[in-house]
Amino acid sequence: MRSKLILLAMAAGLALTPITAHAVWGGELDGDRHPAVGLVYFDGDGDGVVSVFDGVCSLGYLGPSIDGSHDVVLTAGHCLPPPEENIPTELVFVSFDNNEDDEFPDTPIQVSGWEQMPGWGHNRGDLRDLGVFLLPSGSVSAAFPAAAESPVRLPAAGILDRLKADGELKFLTVDAVGYGVTPIWHEPGGVQFEFDPRRRTGQLTVTGLTRAYVLYNQNPNGIGTGAGVCYGDSGSPNLFAGTDVIISVTSGGSRNCNANNYNTRVDTEDAREFLGRFVSFD
Repeated sequence: MRSKLILLAMAAGLALTPITAHAVWGGELDGDRHPAVGLVYFDGDGDGVVSVFDGVCSLGYLGPSIDGSHDVVLTAGHCLPPPEENIPTELVFVSFDNNEDDEFPDTPIQVSGWEQMPGWGHNRGDLRDLGVFLLPSGSVSAAFPAAAESPVRLPAAGILDRLKADGELKFLTVDAVGYGVTPIWHEPGGVQFEFDPRRRTGQLTVTGLTRAYVLYNQNPNGIGTGAGVCYGDSGSPNLFAGTDVIISVTSGGSRNCNANNYNTRVDTEDAREFLGRFVSFD
């Protein structure tokens, strides 16, 4: 089940986001390597039905909440259902299926609610672009046991600043994992995007760090790895290569998905204060 969408159609579908949201291109099908990376679906077109084409953003399962009342899933703040749309929880689902059959998952989990990082979207230099979906307690282990057994993990406080100070951050490669579109740059009529809902993985190259963001190069002809993220990958965890430890959450970048990308840090004091309301840190 695949379809090609021109850039204008994709941009129109993302009109509610404050930045250009971003699927992993140039990589490969993920299979079962990252079982805790999933996809959220909700009824954004208002037809009262959630289908495979309602996949919105990627996300990562963090584990049970501190109080044991929920399972907690990390995503980007701009990936949450917009308040003005009044989308009920009954029409919002999370799945950790790799979707290699191109179909709507058999056992999606209906969400209980969601929370956006305070101050989201107010400051272009720091959009505070984090959010969480809250799922019923024990729902992930019941529907997706592999995800429950291998959740993604939050990093140590300030680890990226320390890596930068030690000269170990720039040109570091990280694992990107997500769902969504593949850009096609060289066909008549401008950039097109091929969509299927399957989980893919590739690598990104770190080029810089700000107070709020990790910067990545994903130009296929530049210093990058020949892979990148695009529409549908927003909210996905970027992982230290070969690990389940998050370095950042996919936030945004160029409209054509072939230039610099900036993703929200999760090791900052502000990020830890927000996420610490829901989960504990190692």
